[in-house]
Amino acid sequence: MASGLAGKIRRVTESDEFDLSGYDQVRCNELAKAAFDEPLALKEMVRISFVVGGGKLVRQKYSDDLPKHFCSALTLVGFQEDNSATVEQGSAGKFKYHHDTNKNLKFVHVFPKISEAAPARAAEEGEAAEAAEATPEEMLLRSDDADFLRLVQAQVVTYAEKKRLLDLLKQRISDLEAIEAKMTRLERLEPSEEALFNDVGAEELKEKRKVVESEMKAMVDSGRLTAAERTDLLEQLEGKLEAVNAEIAKAQQDGKAKKVQALQHQLELMQSTKASVKAAEPVALPPLKHGAKIRELRMKLAELAQVEKVSKGHYSMDELKRLGERPEIEEAVEELEKRARGWLESDEVFQERLQANLRTGLKKGTGRGGGSGGYTAVSSGVRPAKAKASGPAVRNGFSALA
Repeated sequence: MASGLAGKIRRVTESDEFDLSGYDQVRCNELAKAAFDEPLALKEMVRISFVVGGGKLVRQKYSDDLPKHFCSALTLVGFQEDNSATVEQGSAGKFKYHHDTNKNLKFVHVFPKISEAAPARAAEEGEAAEAAEATPEEMLLRSDDADFLRLVQAQVVTYAEKKRLLDLLKQRISDLEAIEAKMTRLERLEPSEEALFNDVGAEELKEKRKVVESEMKAMVDSGRLTAAERTDLLEQLEGKLEAVNAEIAKAQQDGKAKKVQALQHQLELMQSTKASVKAAEPVALPPLKHGAKIRELRMKLAELAQVEKVSKGHYSMDELKRLGERPEIEEAVEELEKRARGWLESDEVFQERLQANLRTGLKKGTGRGGGSGGYTAVSSGVRPAKAKASGPAVRNGFSALA
């Protein structure tokens, strides 16, 4: 299965454009073979354009020999140069060089060999690629703007999770900037660096960083921080205040009045934020999604453990039947807890929420329900306990997943 840039090329459904900055002859050969050695699964011809050079503003990103290198690589996989090639079936397996003076960029336009006989293989490649990309982190990084905001609000609920996402975005942006600097120096990239560069771009990630920062600010402004998050943020603010005070002192020493003024304004904003965070009451952790069902199944597992302890290996037929249901119940609990966990939630916090959910079940008889703590509840309300369940027992653990 083709991956990286070659994988993106093989999955195109319409004419598209790709950038080859930093490519040398070896990388051109590898790309041409991986992307074009076999026909693309398309019904209609497309034009796949590759930027291989340009004017003064971008010239340092491309080797002067890059157009020649890429054209040579295409020839090695059976393509022919044809300046009259266009978006039609007769141009399959051809390419042409073009200097776009309006954009001040140099292109190699490729018209791939296509075949309708490979849609199943293409679908399999796409599904396999999606499966490989399906970690929460990669889904967040690769989602479009609208989906990103929706995913953040639905799956990255707490301030701590958003902070982890922000750190992830910052690190990825830093890595990409280092790779771009390496390419500017025409240094060869490692395969891992090339894969990273061919993924989501730094500018798109910077926009996502702004979204996360805005979401975090809204949580601080509205006082939606847990006790632990509040403590961590106050410590961070204290450290930043010390750093800004040190910068102010240095700027005053250097006689930089404008810088002092800007830093003092920054200091006032941080002091105001610190005061509001300190004054706000901490909120509880968000309720556990599927909490009621998880409690019900956990209680059944506890009952089965008690049966084993009391019976000491001497079981009735009814007890054996109940014990036989345990593997399915355990599997259902595992799946429900997996669904209940925040995408970027730490093990420690998730265990804390699981324990709080179980304690909620123990308090049912007291009539004291737990508040949502500033979060929107995602599971059903807690009902008063009864001496005996009015409905039949859960016989199949997976019936709780509906």
